[in-house]
Amino acid sequence: MPFKTYLKEYFTSDLKAGFITAVVALPLALAFAIASGVPPIMGLYTAIIAGLLGSLFGGSTYSITGPTGAMTVIILSAVSKFGIEGLLLAGFMAGIIQLFFSFIKLGRFVKFIPLPVVSGFTAGIGAIIFIGQIANSFGLSIPSKEHVWETLWAIMQNLNHISLITIGITLATILSLMYLPPLLTRIKYLRNLPASLFPLLVFTTAVIAFHLTIPQVGTIPQGLPAFHRINFNFQLLQNILPSAFTIALLGSIEALLCAVVCDGMTNTKHDSDKELRGQGIANVIMPFFGAMPATAAVARSGVNIREGAKTKYAGVIHALILLVILLFLAPIAQYIPKAFLAGILMYVSFRMINLDEFKTIIKISRSETIVLFVTFGLTVLTDLVFAVEIGMVFAVFLLFIKLTTIMDVTNMVDYQPHEGLNAFVYKNPQLKDVVTVYTIHGPFFFGAMNVFEKKINEHIEATKPLIILRMKYVPFIDSTAIVRLNEFIKDRKKNNGTVLIADMTPLVKQTLLKNKEFTHLVKSKYLFPTTKDALSHVEKNLHHLLLNGN
Repeated sequence: MPFKTYLKEYFTSDLKAGFITAVVALPLALAFAIASGVPPIMGLYTAIIAGLLGSLFGGSTYSITGPTGAMTVIILSAVSKFGIEGLLLAGFMAGIIQLFFSFIKLGRFVKFIPLPVVSGFTAGIGAIIFIGQIANSFGLSIPSKEHVWETLWAIMQNLNHISLITIGITLATILSLMYLPPLLTRIKYLRNLPASLFPLLVFTTAVIAFHLTIPQVGTIPQGLPAFHRINFNFQLLQNILPSAFTIALLGSIEALLCAVVCDGMTNTKHDSDKELRGQGIANVIMPFFGAMPATAAVARSGVNIREGAKTKYAGVIHALILLVILLFLAPIAQYIPKAFLAGILMYVSFRMINLDEFKTIIKISRSETIVLFVTFGLTVLTDLVFAVEIGMVFAVFLLFIKLTTIMDVTNMVDYQPHEGLNAFVYKNPQLKDVVTVYTIHGPFFFGAMNVFEKKINEHIEATKPLIILRMKYVPFIDSTAIVRLNEFIKDRKKNNGTVLIADMTPLVKQTLLKNKEFTHLVKSKYLFPTTKDALSHVEKNLHHLLLNGN
């Protein structure tokens, strides 16, 4: 796009959207840094660098990249175990992993993680963030803890030091975020301003004017971030790899979900692999400037869209405005009360618990409800990686059970003589006495073997030498099922029986014909496009089939 065209048609809209998004992003960047157990300046560096690189190189036009609530918990865990140097190395490795994801085009598959796992995981992170901010809302200076019970125990031990002022600031901030937006929309000159701006200005001014001795953000260095050499220690690298993988996976999921939300709001379509590449580039570069891992954020991206962003340069403008704030307003930002940031985070964390998704999952499926609450509980009480792993294992196991129950085998005797294929068979009394048709329903895989054997044993009649296996309703077949099918065919041959296969889907037929034993046992003349074709063949060649078998 020519620069003159951009200035004329899009710049004003992008400037407005970028400015408002930056105002929203500023307190969030500081808050997420504090919640992550790192200096506040790291949050600001992250919002600037990630916002710039994510917008320039990402595959979603409207996504805004920066620190997020979901990332704070894993970052806090990494800092607690390996220090800031370990976190920076983990962020760099996470970026490398995300670039690898984009190279192998994994973007389209990351989105297929089941909703109960994503919802339970996200809600669990929200609960951890909320609990982690209780201390700041009470005005307690408690070091960040890795586990929620450690945090709660530390709070209980310091209850006699609670500050009513900080509690008031936190509650006022939460109420402002809840009730100011609809009021602001009624005032012409204020309707575009974020609700968080007003408590930010009021409480920061109060701290300066009244010299309030409550926990504050503290000194924020002015100036551009300096180059930081990463500690590429091999032992440290080995230790942080699980955290790096979690950061990469979590960041990828959140970025792609954010892109999907943006597509829904703007009727556009993002490039999944390009988005992962943009996230990877940002996370690879940021550690060299003292910034923590980041991903695309739904809240800021939504603000960007609602305020009229037209191109990806709105995200770039948002990053540059944050840079201007860092260069010129850092001395004032140090007086922002932590209680205000706690209110921001508590509000954000509560919104991470999507009650509508919970209700939908609970109403629809008991098994998915189990996955939801197991993932939620493990996220809050254990390690994030473990929570996602167990959540996925539960989801796959329950899916396995569902697929197993779907599988069924029906026999002609299950239907009335005048129904469907039976009408064809009962026209010829000879067919009725020598042939039976088994219809296999559902996926024919290792988990369904017990059902197959049970149903076959229930129905099998040794007096009927000709068996037609109707596979019209089999979407796929795996190696275990092929081996069991071959054994069944060999068993029928030993009993002078013949097995014909009919109505195979193209995928099932292609898979079966790759197996040499199957093609040896079942000649091509006994494979039929439809069951009626198989029955017609039997009717015409009945004497030959009964005499010679397979």
